[in-house]
Amino acid sequence: MSSDKRKKNTFPLPFTARILALIFYLVILTYFLFFAEGLGRTGGGFANNFIPFKEIIREFVRFKKLGCKYFLLNFVGNIVCFIPFGFLFASLFRYPRTHAGTMVTGVSCALSVLVEVIQLVSATGSCDVDDVILNTVGGMVGYLIFRGLFVRVPADEREEEQTAGQQNNVERK
Repeated sequence: MSSDKRKKNTFPLPFTARILALIFYLVILTYFLFFAEGLGRTGGGFANNFIPFKEIIREFVRFKKLGCKYFLLNFVGNIVCFIPFGFLFASLFRYPRTHAGTMVTGVSCALSVLVEVIQLVSATGSCDVDDVILNTVGGMVGYLIFRGLFVRVPADEREEEQTAGQQNNVERK
């Protein structure tokens, strides 16, 4: 495939600005994850969870008792806080193809695992495997948003993909 037919990143910011935006985001994320007293990040005494989906299920089952604020902060917050990472990290790829999605997902997961291990060792927040799952989903959502907004397929390649798809449908019948 020639380089002019690849799905190209059309994000309007220069590469250096994207790097700086990602660094700025990571600094802000670090502050909120480890130092924000308003979010109860200091003091220790946190319960850790190493059983996948335990807290996610608990939040749905006990939604009325735990309240909307807890649900939004923990469940939605863990997804939303990693959407910018997935978006900004994806913007670093010149030709974001299928491997870019896998890379963004893997790096989102690795970053989340790092955060949880630091929280476990430093007793700032709780170490929760469900946070890793939700953060990784957030990174994937950020990538999908980026791809939907800024990755364009050249018109001639779209026609080739449609023709190939139609031929596959005819062969299946």
